[in-house]
Amino acid sequence: MTAVPAPAPPRRRSRTRWIRWAIISAALVWALTPLFFLALTSLKPANAFLEIPPRLLPRSITLENFRIAFNDFDALRVATNSLVVTAAVVAVSLLFGVPGGYALHRLSVPSRVIIFFVGVLLFVRFYPRIASIVPWFLAMRELGQLDTRLAIILGHLGLTLPLTTWLMHTSFRQVPSEFDEAAIVDGAGLWQRLVRVQIPLVAPGIAAAAILSAFLSWNEFLIAASTTREGAKVLSVTVAAFITDKGVLWGPMAAIAALIIIPPLAFALIAQKNLVRGLTGGGVKG
Repeated sequence: MTAVPAPAPPRRRSRTRWIRWAIISAALVWALTPLFFLALTSLKPANAFLEIPPRLLPRSITLENFRIAFNDFDALRVATNSLVVTAAVVAVSLLFGVPGGYALHRLSVPSRVIIFFVGVLLFVRFYPRIASIVPWFLAMRELGQLDTRLAIILGHLGLTLPLTTWLMHTSFRQVPSEFDEAAIVDGAGLWQRLVRVQIPLVAPGIAAAAILSAFLSWNEFLIAASTTREGAKVLSVTVAAFITDKGVLWGPMAAIAALIIIPPLAFALIAQKNLVRGLTGGGVKG
C-alpha cells in the first residue's frame, strides 16, 4: 500500500498562506499604482503641473480636464468611433475566423497544408506593422477611403482575423471527433455541425478570441493614425493631440487615457473566466 503523506503542520500552512497573499498584494500594487496616478493626474488643476517641486498629491481636484476633453476635443464623438470600429472588427473577425478555424481542423486537408496555413496566419499576425503603413495609406487614398471608419476596420482585420482563426483552430482541436461523427450519423450537414454542435462546445474559445480582438482594435494606434484626420478619429489617436507646440496638456490627456482604459477593463473583469478557459483549454477537454 502507498503511504499517505502526513499533512503539513499548521504553522507551515499559515506561513505559506501569508507568503502567497504577500506576493498577490505586491502584484496588485505594482499593477494598480499606474492606474491610481493616472486617475489622480486627470483630476489635477492646470496650475498643479507647474509646481516646483512637484507634489505627489494635489491640493485640490477638478473635473475641468474632462470638460476640456469632451468639449474642446469632442471625446464623445471620438469614443463613438472607437466603439463602432471595435464592434465591427470583432463581429467580422468571428464571422470569418470561426468557420476558418473549423475548416482548418475538420475538413479533409493534409497536415502539411494546415501547417502552412497556420504558419502564414502567424506570420501575418506578427510581422512588423510599420512595414504595411505606407502601402495601406496609398491603397486607401486610391479607394477614396481616407479618414473613414472603413479604412480603420479593414486595417485592424489584418491584425485580428489571423489571430481569431488561429485561436479557433486551437479550440476546435480540443473537441473530440466523436461529436462530429455522431452529428453526421444523424444527417447533419457541414454548417449544421458547425452551428449546432461545435460552436456551443467552443464558446469559451470564441469569447477569448472576441476579447483579444476587441483589445487589439481598441488600443491600436499606428493604422488609425495613418488613415484618419478628424472625421474618423478614434481615442488612441486623440491622445496624441494633447502634445502641442505649446507643451503637453497632461490633465486632458490623462482624462482621455482614463476613458480609454475603463471599457476594456470592465469587459475583462466581466469575461475573465471565459478568457482563461478559452486560452488554456479550448473550451472542452479532448
